[in-house]
Amino acid sequence: MRRRNKRMRIAVIIIAIIVVAALVLTYVMMFPINAYAEPPPTPPPDDYGTSSDYDDSTLPPFPGEEEPEEVLEPTLVITSGPIRIDVGQSFVIPYVMNDFPSGTMMEWESKNPNVAVVSSDGVLYAVSPGDVEIAVRAGGKRSSVLVTVNDLRANRLIIVVDPDIIQTGPSSYEMAVGDVTKFVPKIEPEGAKVDKISWVLGNSNVASLTQNGDFIAEAIGQTQVTLTADSLVTSITITIVESGVPLDTIWDYLRYGVIIIIIVVVIVVLLVWMANRRKKEKARQKAIAAKRRREEAERRAREEASMYDERRDMREPRPARSEERETMRVSGAAVGAGMAPPEEENSETERPLTLDDLE
Repeated sequence: MRRRNKRMRIAVIIIAIIVVAALVLTYVMMFPINAYAEPPPTPPPDDYGTSSDYDDSTLPPFPGEEEPEEVLEPTLVITSGPIRIDVGQSFVIPYVMNDFPSGTMMEWESKNPNVAVVSSDGVLYAVSPGDVEIAVRAGGKRSSVLVTVNDLRANRLIIVVDPDIIQTGPSSYEMAVGDVTKFVPKIEPEGAKVDKISWVLGNSNVASLTQNGDFIAEAIGQTQVTLTADSLVTSITITIVESGVPLDTIWDYLRYGVIIIIIVVVIVVLLVWMANRRKKEKARQKAIAAKRRREEAERRAREEASMYDERRDMREPRPARSEERETMRVSGAAVGAGMAPPEEENSETERPLTLDDLE
């Protein structure tokens, strides 16, 4: 009985613990939702929308009513003031374009294309002097700017000298008495205009100069030629020397000429010596070759003669000793008696071949 009661108590305690744990878990899971949930909207006062003293801009809209979006006005403005450029130059016109619908096209326009033109991306090109209005349009908006185009201004002046004139320095030249040349003015950048160009001669006792740039060297000395164009000035120095070739120059020519002649003579002597040496070498080689050919011919002649003697000995039998002795006695007696010895069958003796026979 006691064991049964004890078991019942334990079961009740376990059930109670499970119920409490379930309640605690449910509360913990619901706590964040309750803690961070927005409070319900406060209902508007009774005079909402009728009283002018009440600011209802902070109140939320009625249920189902959407808050209207703020609509911004598009803006298109050229941010540059009056523009001044020179002929031939280009300029990117700055502008601001805001709050236009996507894909809005812009149109640039020049009121006088003879003065300046503008591209579709706002690049201005100056054509000729004058004033012109440049405008841009987009989505019903328009903005414009005044453009003044000036003549292309010169920034550098150069005196072009004939390349045949001797240059002795960056801006100094040398001419002989009686020489005539023409100086040509050059203005940079190309196409720039100037109001007036004038020439000035520093020393008129040694030369003469016209306003067209014609220069004549008349006497020995030095002078300066100055070119003026608006506010630009440049000059060169001309040194006039005696006509003809100076003595020092002649001496230089002679000295260099002698050196060149000596070098040429040395080269010719070397070439002749080498040619003679080569010729002698060829003659020596030729003599050696001829000697070798001659020796070879003599050796072959001796061999052929020896072979001929051997063949003859083989064809003719040798006489017996008794016949030889008899022949010798008869020959000796005939010689002693003053008679001629008996002739042999072959009176002409054969001789061996020589080099002359072979040739």
